[in-house]
Amino acid sequence: MRITFAVAVSTVMASAGAAGTLTQPVDLNRPGALEELKLERPKHHAAITRVLRAVEGSACDRGEIETLKARFEISVLACSFLLLTSDPPKRRLDFELEGTHYVATVTMQDIGARVVPARR
Repeated sequence: MRITFAVAVSTVMASAGAAGTLTQPVDLNRPGALEELKLERPKHHAAITRVLRAVEGSACDRGEIETLKARFEISVLACSFLLLTSDPPKRRLDFELEGTHYVATVTMQDIGARVVPARR
């Protein structure tokens, strides 16, 4: 699974580098990033907040990813299948919207997971 995510990210970076548009991704977890985006690019902000909400409760299967890409006109979307070990779990999300590369760590909501004590 890590390899899939790494390949997806490498592909995005390689294609951006080949096109001469390699820039640092916008980290949506940076304090104030979403507020700044709301002021500077309101259409991106609206699409991004809907994508983040959709990914919070999704399994990121291929069908869901393709639906999000089509619905919000996202050219590249890499949703990590690996969950970060935290409570609640988190997932990395990489996507490109109108030529701008965004990254975020999304906190999963209502995924049906629960803590179970270890067996002896």
